[in-house]
Amino acid sequence: MGRPQWFAPAHSTPAPPPINTGNTEEKEVAGVGGTCALILAAGKGERFGGTTGKLWQPIGGIPVLLWTLRTFHSHPEIDHIVLVGQETDLPRLQQLLVEFPKIASVVQGGSERWESVRFGLEAVPPEDDHVLVHDAARAAVSAQLISRVLHAARATGAALPALRLPDTVKWVDSGNIVRETLPRERCANGETWRMMAVQTPQGFALNVLRSAYERYDFSKGTPTDDAMIVESFHPVTVVPGDPQNIKLTYPEDLARLEAVLLGGGETRTGFGYDVHPFAEGRRLMLGGIEIPAPRGLAGHSDADAVLHAITDALLGAAGMDDIGTLFPDTDPAYRDADSAELLRQAWAQVRERGWNLANVDVTVLAESPRLRPYVPAMRQRIASVLQTEPDKVNIKATTNERMGFIGREEGIACFAVATLRR
Repeated sequence: MGRPQWFAPAHSTPAPPPINTGNTEEKEVAGVGGTCALILAAGKGERFGGTTGKLWQPIGGIPVLLWTLRTFHSHPEIDHIVLVGQETDLPRLQQLLVEFPKIASVVQGGSERWESVRFGLEAVPPEDDHVLVHDAARAAVSAQLISRVLHAARATGAALPALRLPDTVKWVDSGNIVRETLPRERCANGETWRMMAVQTPQGFALNVLRSAYERYDFSKGTPTDDAMIVESFHPVTVVPGDPQNIKLTYPEDLARLEAVLLGGGETRTGFGYDVHPFAEGRRLMLGGIEIPAPRGLAGHSDADAVLHAITDALLGAAGMDDIGTLFPDTDPAYRDADSAELLRQAWAQVRERGWNLANVDVTVLAESPRLRPYVPAMRQRIASVLQTEPDKVNIKATTNERMGFIGREEGIACFAVATLRR
């Protein structure tokens, strides 16, 4: 893809070609341009740390990036999405096209934020004349805030959301010594100016933003947002921001973001139970892994009592039919079936109803074999199947103190409790 006529600054990095998905449609109303959301997911996340990447951190079993995409994709005034990401993330970003058909292009970002925006602008569909630029790390963005910014941008050409600062702001040096206190207000041109904290999405008429990028002198310093580029050439209107529109920057922000995304709505808990007798000549499968043992458990499938109990707990919390109804033991298709795959299918159906996982708690009753050494591997395997973090899956193994059929080593039983939110 060649560089468009509208932008050719000096000392700029050539844009990688966008991956055009073909997901573009003409507006139904003649003469009215569309709106493209430019989602920036190319940041390095150095302040957040870790190896997973902050945008792939799961909240309620859903990566942060998907929370952001879902809000924009479901908004009736967003026609297309251009997703800008790191080169290493491009393959899995392309996998999102099926779930989010409004994504018109997936674009490789630049080394700086402003470069990523510029590359994204080159991929905006030609029928769109307004753009909302949004940091993917602001996963709690609301549909109301999107509308507020977009309507102001349509009326004025440029708009952003902002909040008044309740705290005093100070410059602090590398030795943690205060060097200067900044005033929250100042008088200029006979009026009072207020210091405010700016958020995204920031909205612009497409020609306004492109023109500002063409005229801005990037040699004077790195701009930290798009309004900084535009404000020298076009007035930028401020609309009320949203205190819950948190940006995931530091590790401690994750708990705050999770509280916003999962704190409201509906919470349900389900209970699951499964039991199987021992049988000779079978593998012992528990928690999705094979346990070294002389005997396995009898059953139509692989008889993984742990995964069966979890499946029933999840289905019960969602108010759905139990595992025996979904995967009947009279169906030869499920003979010796992998219970991890059955759990994966059941969880997909639960997710389709809008539920997110809060946690799963499991107790396994077995006199033998000794299961405690295998608990970490079970947690990892179950978390992988449920696409969540291991600390949301708890497993405890205990005996039945030599009582009953468990105590006589005739079988294994399992109890599971699952909590869901939406």
